[in-house]
Amino acid sequence: MHVHTVFSVDGSRFLRWQSDLLAYSHRKVRQPGPLTRIYSAHNKPSVFAGRTFRTPPYSPHPTTRDDYAPYNRIGGLAEWLETSPPKESTLLILDPDFVFLRPFDEPVKRGRPVAQEIGYMDPAIPRNAKVLQRHGYKARAVQRMGIPLLIHRDDLRALVPLWMEKTMAIRDDRVSRKYANWISDMWGYVFAAADLGLRHELRNLAGWIDQNADLPFIHYCHDSAVGTWVWTKYRYKAWKAIPEPPDGAPDTTVALVSLLNELARKKKHRVII
Repeated sequence: MHVHTVFSVDGSRFLRWQSDLLAYSHRKVRQPGPLTRIYSAHNKPSVFAGRTFRTPPYSPHPTTRDDYAPYNRIGGLAEWLETSPPKESTLLILDPDFVFLRPFDEPVKRGRPVAQEIGYMDPAIPRNAKVLQRHGYKARAVQRMGIPLLIHRDDLRALVPLWMEKTMAIRDDRVSRKYANWISDMWGYVFAAADLGLRHELRNLAGWIDQNADLPFIHYCHDSAVGTWVWTKYRYKAWKAIPEPPDGAPDTTVALVSLLNELARKKKHRVII
C-alpha cells in the first residue's frame, strides 16, 4: 500500500499557488498514493488536482483566540483522521512550500516514524534550552526534527491531541512563546513525541532552495540569491515566468524555477485568482 501525502493550507491566495505547484510536482514524478489538501477556511476551496478535506479554521484558536497559523495543521489533521481516515497506513506530511523531485514511497511501521533532521531545533541552542526548561524536558528526551515527516496513521492519531495541547502550552507561556515563536508547533510536536516515547529516524530528505542537494524534495522557505538575481516566495506573482537563474545557482534553485516556469506555461491562458 502506498504513501498518502497530506498538507495543510488556509484560504489565502499565497498558499493557493504553492498548493498547485506541490500537486503538479506530485503528478510529474508519479508519486505513488493520494495527495490530500486539508483546507481550513470559511471560503470555498479552489479547484485542486488532488483531494480536499475541508475544515473550519483553527487559527485563531477556537478557545484561546490565539492567531497562530500552524493550529490549522494540527486541528485539521485531527479532524481528518477522526472523520475521514485514509486507508493508507503511512502518511507523508509536508508543508505547501515543498515540491517533489522524485518519488518517495517508503512505508513505515508503527512506532518507527522518519523525519527531517533540523539544525535549528537543536536543544543545545540557548534559546531552545529555555523552551525545554520551561516545560520540563531534558535535551536527551527530544529530537531535532521537522517536516518532511513519514509516520504511521495510528501513531499520528495518538499524537495529535498531545501535539495541540503542547503547542497551546508553549504559546500560552510568555517566555517559551518568545523563544519558540514561529516554531512553537514544532516544539509542541517533539514534546508530544517525547511523552509518547516515539523516537524518529532522522534523515536528510529535503534540500533548501539555496543549496546544492540531490534529495527527494525541495523546501523553498528561504530566499535564493545569486549575484543580482533573487527569488523569494513572498514576492512571487503566481504563474508569472521567472528569469532563469545565472550560472552557479544551486541545483535546487534551478530545479524549482524550471518547475514554476513549466507550470506557468501550462496555465498561461487561465485566470489565476
